[in-house]
Amino acid sequence: MEGLAIATQAVAQVTFYEGEDFESRSFTTQQRVGNFERKGFKDGASSVVVVGERWEVCEDRRFSGRCAILRQGQYPSLAAMGLNDRISSVRILSRDANIDNNR
Repeated sequence: MEGLAIATQAVAQVTFYEGEDFESRSFTTQQRVGNFERKGFKDGASSVVVVGERWEVCEDRRFSGRCAILRQGQYPSLAAMGLNDRISSVRILSRDANIDNNR
């Protein structure tokens, strides 16, 4: 079909919830956040939903401290990963980012 162009863009977003099992107040972003405190959500995440790309979450602001990679999916509890109420920053990882698969 000539002249018909459909542009598709992969949506990448992450939603954090204060309670486990996606309960209580939530915060959604499609871009990096270097300090959750500025969004009123410092160290308040207990569950998360990741759509699209991978995201790196870190215990400290500006992507420092212990970090973990979250792939697309639902994480009803961050406790098993040792990240419950500990995330302070998040950023999207590009598709070609070279990361350690154990993170």
